[in-house]
Amino acid sequence: MEDELYTRQQSLGLSVPNTVAVVGCGGIGSWVAIFSAMSGVPNLYLFDPDNMEESNRNRLPFCQGSLNRKKVEVVSEYIRAIRPDCNVAAIPEKLEPGVLLNVLFSAANVLVECTDSPRSQIRLYKECKGKIPFIRAGYDGTKITVTSHVSGWIKDTEVEAYTFNPSWVVPAATVAALAVAKMMKFPNHETNLDLTEIGVPVLERQKRLTKRCA
Repeated sequence: MEDELYTRQQSLGLSVPNTVAVVGCGGIGSWVAIFSAMSGVPNLYLFDPDNMEESNRNRLPFCQGSLNRKKVEVVSEYIRAIRPDCNVAAIPEKLEPGVLLNVLFSAANVLVECTDSPRSQIRLYKECKGKIPFIRAGYDGTKITVTSHVSGWIKDTEVEAYTFNPSWVVPAATVAALAVAKMMKFPNHETNLDLTEIGVPVLERQKRLTKRCA
């Protein structure tokens, strides 16, 4: 049965990394880790110091028993249940410059940044430059972004504060799926769009284009 697991994706020409680092295991990062494992990534490094909260569960597939546990532990257990052969290193702390980050650069093939911290995004983008591919995945309400760059800047004196942005499973999972698609199939693609713009609006017709047959 294991030989049949990835049969249907073999003809797609995916470039499945050997090792992926996911920084931030909230609504996006958890799905990035899960989708990566489901696509056949054999090694994952997960970074997040926070605990699972009830408000996280509206966009994640975890049970009530996950509450007040480290997010990385919850995600790693879920992945091991669906992909026992995937090696998951659950690290319940922030990924900061230093020895650990340097070791990670020698082990990981790509880093996916999924935090809501501008400082983390900019810092890790600069650290990864010229070393390993960097993917930034984020959303705000229905606006989603998947990119290999971080635009803008923040002042040295700026103090970050956690904000409660509108959150829903659909944009969270969509952003994660697009990040994994960029990682494995479309490395040069960038995504910056509003989900409300997807598809063709259905307009209420004032009159029929043709008359009904009698």
